[in-house]
Amino acid sequence: MLRTLTLLLLACGVLAQNPQFFWRPPVRNDFTFLTARDFANADLVPTTLRRSTRSLSNDMRISAQRLKRSGVAVASEKDKWPNGRVPYVLSAAYTDAQRAVLAKAFQAYAQKTCIQFVPKTLTDKDYVVISKLDGCYADFSRVGGRQQVSLADECIDYATIIHELMHVIGFIHEHQRDDRDHYVTIMWQNVIPGANTDFDKLSNLGLSYYGENYDYLSIMHYESNEGSKNGKNTIEAKNKHFTRIMGRASDFSTSDLRRVNQAYHCRKF
Repeated sequence: MLRTLTLLLLACGVLAQNPQFFWRPPVRNDFTFLTARDFANADLVPTTLRRSTRSLSNDMRISAQRLKRSGVAVASEKDKWPNGRVPYVLSAAYTDAQRAVLAKAFQAYAQKTCIQFVPKTLTDKDYVVISKLDGCYADFSRVGGRQQVSLADECIDYATIIHELMHVIGFIHEHQRDDRDHYVTIMWQNVIPGANTDFDKLSNLGLSYYGENYDYLSIMHYESNEGSKNGKNTIEAKNKHFTRIMGRASDFSTSDLRRVNQAYHCRKF
């Protein structure tokens, strides 16, 4: 009896100093990864549809020290994802249909660029968390550590996902280029109060155009009435023909792909 009591007391001492030995109930796993089934279902998702009607206002989250930039994409290797490899975890809240659209977007990056969105491993310190938070937005470029992509239900269409993932790999909005005043006019009087940062021209630090001219058809361009407080245009093209079609891309433009492949040294494309 005394021996048993001694053993119990010793055990309690060990457990008290090493709480990891206590049994804990299993924690529900709220995150997952795309599966082979999701990629098979992706083949059923069309890419020809234009983006759904939803607001992209404030969809690019840039830290204060990175805010003043020019060009279209990060130039510094430290801001890029090494070898184009982007580890991710995915909220388990997405439906099978939504997972198929996400898989379609991941597949497009893999097929048309050297960017690979891959399941996070235990050794990955920098990674993105894709979940349904509040609207459509993404942290800009490789931040370091855990960073966020919000794709709520209204954001789950192929073109919107492509757009947000472009922010993740370090691309800004086309209409925020330093040279944009030669191509578009911002109608400040029609912009929603507080949304000015979505239309600010970004100054010359840390980005590159990668030799590409302004592209009205870029997946990164806003529509003419994005962020409008009164339904009137917030952006008008100098060439009026482009006002009605800019920001309505359903996929990467040729220029978008050239930029990504130059930025990430995708030599096979």
